[in-house]
Amino acid sequence: MTHDGSSGPRASRRAHCLSAAGTRARQEPRGPVALSCLIGVLALASSAWAQTAAPPSPADGVWIGRADGGGVSCAPLDVRITIEGGLLDGIASEPGSGPAPVQGKRGETLPPPPALWQLNGQVKASGVIDIIGLRSMKDRDRQRSRWSGRVGSGTLSVTETEGPCRRSATLARGR
Repeated sequence: MTHDGSSGPRASRRAHCLSAAGTRARQEPRGPVALSCLIGVLALASSAWAQTAAPPSPADGVWIGRADGGGVSCAPLDVRITIEGGLLDGIASEPGSGPAPVQGKRGETLPPPPALWQLNGQVKASGVIDIIGLRSMKDRDRQRSRWSGRVGSGTLSVTETEGPCRRSATLARGR
């Protein structure tokens, strides 16, 4: 009988597995019992790993395009999005023309800060896209935007629904 009140060969095998994990149980030979514990642990780990892989979606791949300026003070953005298993990751940057140069503390001209947006989101099974954009600014200041859109036949259309510029873009598959 084991410390949990059960008896039989399965109970002693369970007790041995528990003793290997650091709980008290009677000592038994380590031969096939230890091997069965190891196989059980590996089977659980491999099934958990297999469940984390998302199935491919029709939107998977790289999407490239340009978002219009959207407003008087907003520059267009070059957008590059990668979708894998319904998860979206991408960047958007201002092409060529960046913000005005910055003056340093000693009067020197510093290079302009990058106008780089980090894009993260998901594609739902219905083809609807939700994206959150984040742009790091000076010190701890950040700009945030929210985009929504839809995957069509060969195109991905997104519109900025929340944020400074209300841009829109139609992206095509890229490499």
